[in-house]
Amino acid sequence: MLVSCASQQKLVRKAEAVYEAGEYAKAVELFEKVLEGEKSKSLQATYNFMIAESYRHLNNTRKAEAAYRKAIRLKTREKEAYYWAGYMALKNEKYKEATAAFKAFQKAIPKDVRGKIGLESVAAAQEWKEKPTRYIVENVKNINSHEHDFCPAYMSEDFLSIYFTSSRTEEDMKQSVNQVSGMYTTRLYESRIDRKKGVWNKPVMLLDTTLNTEFDNGALAASPDGTTVYYTICKMEQGKNIGCQIYTSLLRGGVWTSPQRVDIVADSISVGHPSISADGLELYFASRMKGGIGGSDIWKVQRISESAPWGSPVNLGPEINTESDEDFPYIREDGVLFFSSNGRVGMGGFDIFRAAKDDLGKITVINMQSPINSSGDDFAIIFQGSTEKGLFTSNRKGGRGEDDIYSFELPELQIAVTGKLRDMSTKKPIADAEILLIGSDGSRQSTRTKAEGEYSFKLNQYVDYIILGAYPGFLRKKMRVSTRDVFDNKTFDVDIDLITMAKPVEVPNIFYESGKWNLNEESKKATEGLGKLLDDNPNITIEIGAHTDMVGDPDANMNLSKRRAQSVVDYLLQQGYDAERIVARGFGSTRPVVVTEEIAREIPEFTVGTELSPDYIIQLPRDLQEKANQINRRTELKILSSNYIPKPEFFEKKKNKK
Repeated sequence: MLVSCASQQKLVRKAEAVYEAGEYAKAVELFEKVLEGEKSKSLQATYNFMIAESYRHLNNTRKAEAAYRKAIRLKTREKEAYYWAGYMALKNEKYKEATAAFKAFQKAIPKDVRGKIGLESVAAAQEWKEKPTRYIVENVKNINSHEHDFCPAYMSEDFLSIYFTSSRTEEDMKQSVNQVSGMYTTRLYESRIDRKKGVWNKPVMLLDTTLNTEFDNGALAASPDGTTVYYTICKMEQGKNIGCQIYTSLLRGGVWTSPQRVDIVADSISVGHPSISADGLELYFASRMKGGIGGSDIWKVQRISESAPWGSPVNLGPEINTESDEDFPYIREDGVLFFSSNGRVGMGGFDIFRAAKDDLGKITVINMQSPINSSGDDFAIIFQGSTEKGLFTSNRKGGRGEDDIYSFELPELQIAVTGKLRDMSTKKPIADAEILLIGSDGSRQSTRTKAEGEYSFKLNQYVDYIILGAYPGFLRKKMRVSTRDVFDNKTFDVDIDLITMAKPVEVPNIFYESGKWNLNEESKKATEGLGKLLDDNPNITIEIGAHTDMVGDPDANMNLSKRRAQSVVDYLLQQGYDAERIVARGFGSTRPVVVTEEIAREIPEFTVGTELSPDYIIQLPRDLQEKANQINRRTELKILSSNYIPKPEFFEKKKNKK
């Protein structure tokens, strides 16, 4: 019995040592042997937790989830088991189980924000799956194998050649297994696009042993012209993880120079996943070195010229890094940073995030959502220059191997504005009229309306537009649309109704209570439209005419109509418009409406050309009498002149409105 106990303890120490060395595949094997001879429920819980941790590091989410749950059933003291059980369930798309585990973790450690992030991730993952973005994602089958294929890098300015890392095996080549990752030693491969067929050719391992060393090689980044590379080499010794370093090599005469270690950290510090800026003066990388936020962080170093030494590493701070892991940075030519993280609200595993600065320098981090991200690990994104297409890596369901390389492309956003130009009073289309489109990006387009008054323009994203309609004999009118919040295909429908200068036109939506003249809120909004008309047409002067129906005393109606017209004018004057441009007139019931085609369409009992006079109205049925009186109660706009010269204050006011 004593021998058995001593043997068990020796096996436990060996399993723990192997685990600490990062040899997780071997650790699982040893801890399972330990469990065979362990009777204590408490220790069984501990060893199952260690097995779960090992499977997690090996990215075997299903076995990891099962082991965490077994440790929980055995009442493990490791509260982290609840979090990781939820995290593995999220990666396995078992949302109900993930929710329960994250809630249990919140209860166990209320102050740990990961519980809240986990629950938010469950909700976000389901929503993003149901409503994916417009990106088109495809598995690049010609490149991928049944093993790990990851971290592509464009090697030519035409984006027709890539290097990538793979753990695939080759005939007649001896390859060892990395005890940390559990995969074969990784090598660099190259693939080119067949110009005629438009597909990637079968990858070929780089025969140049200058880049492909005997150790794990990968996570490569290249300069835009493909003549300088930065990549990771992870050296291993039996039972000892030495760590990874970033090396650089130059292409000279078609041959790569001997890799030189990039002198940015001490030899004892492990760094990797490099990304070089377009100008070659900023190098981004991932590391767990001291001074970080937690886990693996994104760092960068800078230099003043390509021949100058690198400066000291700078952590990108809490705007980018979390207490969990951030890896695989990629800096675009426009300075926007992409990276992968498992410490933010996501779909499970590593998600790809976009970090950009606004006009004030504030960094906003955005999850790329589905289909770029999935419940698996999504990482190592690269772009074809400034276009919204490129490659990334994922171990999502449906792939060919463990990690696969995927292509992505964002189809051009189809945004447009269409509409008709019409006569406001008759609603008839105005053909051959000029429509001008002015964008906040400095763009300017013009077109002429078709026979039915139609017009259309294509729009760009993130732009504010003014649509200006004009035609001789009518007032100009501006309409506005914005595409700043448009993220999917959309067509704006904007009809433009022009006001004729030849006759008075009714101003819609100005109403009064019976016998009163004060403007209500709805009427004020309509009056603001008159102000906009004055702004769009600075050379006009106008008359506001108010009309009543025939009901009541004629003198009282005349006085009421004058007060109503004046209330509109007074409101415009309060908004700062020149009194010389606006005249108020009351007409009482002296100018009844003559039935137009539009009125006849709405009320067929009224004949076009009929005057809705008291004599005509009184012989109508009661319901038609009320409709006729309602038509006669109106506020009209009349253009008095179009040669007014605005005062300097008008232009100052207009300037301040912008």
